[in-house]
Order: sequence, then structure tokens, then C-alpha cells
Amino acid sequence: MEKNMYKRKRDFTVCGIVGVCATTKNEFVREVFSMPTSPVSATVDLVGVPAIISAKENPKIAEMYSQATMAAIDGMPIVKIGRRKGFTCERCAAPDIMGMVFEEGVRQGKTHYFYGGKDNEVLNKLRANLERDYPGIKIVGMYSPPFRPLNEEEDSKICEEINNLNPDFLWVGIGAPKQEMWMWEHQKKIHNTVMFGVGAGFNFFAGTLEKAPEWMEKASLEWLFRLVKEPRRLWRRYILGGIKYIYYTIESK
Repeated sequence: MEKNMYKRKRDFTVCGIVGVCATTKNEFVREVFSMPTSPVSATVDLVGVPAIISAKENPKIAEMYSQATMAAIDGMPIVKIGRRKGFTCERCAAPDIMGMVFEEGVRQGKTHYFYGGKDNEVLNKLRANLERDYPGIKIVGMYSPPFRPLNEEEDSKICEEINNLNPDFLWVGIGAPKQEMWMWEHQKKIHNTVMFGVGAGFNFFAGTLEKAPEWMEKASLEWLFRLVKEPRRLWRRYILGGIKYIYYTIESK
């Protein structure tokens, strides 16, 4: 870790591999608004069960999560572990914390850049909905990257654009753990910003993906709601992933 680089203390470790920060959603928002973004930009990862599995199976991903400025909890199984350990914590799901940061950002005059989304149509819907729902929000730029990796010239160009626009918050929605890896690799290339990996958060705010009812979230059943909506895409993630998580939890005890 670079000298003087700020990293928020991890409160407990999940499956012996990923340390996470136990916070409420309000505490999360207060912390991200006060994060140092120099000498390198801050990175905020939202850690759920899929992140734990990826970290168990790939040492580079485990290292990436360990080096994030903040690793907040995005999964009720992990919240329950924290509460059993005596921590006061809540699930910091992307749609919830995004909305809270947008609201506070309007009050403080903060600026936003969005990197991700399926295509420009999604980004256009995202912009329209945010400007309607958060009057005064300052969106300085958006970019939907191709599904292939950017070449060096393309990557340099987008970094230059973001640096010139100098957003306070950079939202990255290209899927986990790809987005967290992108932030880790770019936190020295992109300056003075707080980066968030928010996955499908773009789609929720664009209105292209339905959010689970609150009762299902509280009952740890959001995975079931999303599985019913997108069975072909998500069955492996939730069914096989759930089995792996149980195994890794038992293994780490």
C-alpha cells in the first residue's frame, strides 16, 4: 500500500479471506463524503456472498478487496455474521447507498461520473431518471465501455476525460469483480475522486431492472427474487454460489 494512503479499518473477516467494514447506511454515507482522495483516489467495494466466493478462488481478487479503501457489507448473510459478533451494521446495497449519496451530493454540490451500463440507451435513461428524482444533481459525464477490454489508447483517453471533468464521485457499473478490479487498477490513473463499484445499480436507477420488495430484502430473499426474474443468467451464481458459500463458511471454522 502506498505511503499515506488511507484505508478504513476492517471490523471482521468473512470465511477467513475478506475483511469487511461494519457500518450502518448513514455511517457509510458520512464516511464516503469525508474520505481522503489524495495521493490516490479512494475505492469503495460492496462485498456480498459472490465477492467472498471469488476471493476464495482467486488470490488476486482477495488482495484487491483487502486493498480497497473501504469494503462495505452488501449481503444479509454477512450482516448476520457481524451482528452475531456484536457489531451494529446494515446491508449497504448499491441502490440504497447510491440514492443516499445522490441526495447528500445535491445538498453539498458534489459532481458525478458514470462508467458502465449496457449501452448508451441505459445511460440516457439513467440520466433522465436521476435528474427527475434528484433535482440539482450534477452529472458531469457518462461512458458505456465496450464488453471487450479497452486498448491502451482508449483507456488513456477515458482516464484523461474523467480527470479533466474532475468528478467527486465515480460510479463504476461493469459487474463484479470486474468493476472492483478496474477501480484498483485505475485509482492512481484517475485522481481525486471516490470510486464505487455498484454492479446492477445503474440498471435499477435506469428502470431496466426491478428492485426486490423490501420484505424480501429483510428476509434475505433478494437472491430468489432476482433468480426468478433472470433464471438463465443467475442460476449458477445463486444456486452453486450458495452451496460454495456454505462450504467455505464451514471450512473456515
